[in-house]
Amino acid sequence: MERMEEYMIMEETAALVPQYDSYGRLGTIVYELYNTYKVEQSPKEIIQQSCRYYGSTYEGKVHAAKHILGIRQMVPISVCEALRLYFFPTCSPDSDRCIWIAPSHIKMIQPYEKKKTKVILKNKQELIVDIQKGTFEGKMYKTAMLMVTLQQRMMHNYEK
Repeated sequence: MERMEEYMIMEETAALVPQYDSYGRLGTIVYELYNTYKVEQSPKEIIQQSCRYYGSTYEGKVHAAKHILGIRQMVPISVCEALRLYFFPTCSPDSDRCIWIAPSHIKMIQPYEKKKTKVILKNKQELIVDIQKGTFEGKMYKTAMLMVTLQQRMMHNYEK
């Protein structure tokens, strides 16, 4: 697995999984369609940097998603609407256990043990997430609602 200091989210990015290194520093295992990387940044740092790269701020994306969806916490965000880069957190984004997942790369989800979910990505990689399947489905639904709402708003503006 290749190591990187920094990482930028792109179309191939499927999941950002937190992992501590041997020195106790929080980094990320990045799952892409064809590659997996160890990155020195935390998942939230990767999300924040990627939002800036694509022309916005993480805080602005969170504020917009809260407004659009009418929810207060653990909102999905659009890292880049033009590239359809949408991610949702599995728990509080401030938690060192928070995994960020791109629903566009999910092939299937299954219940796993007690209160966990197995996520099977389109490339057949599997992740075990520490939330119930129903809760996970709710997060996928909210992400889909955010995506559809933003796409409808962009299309509506083009039709004028």
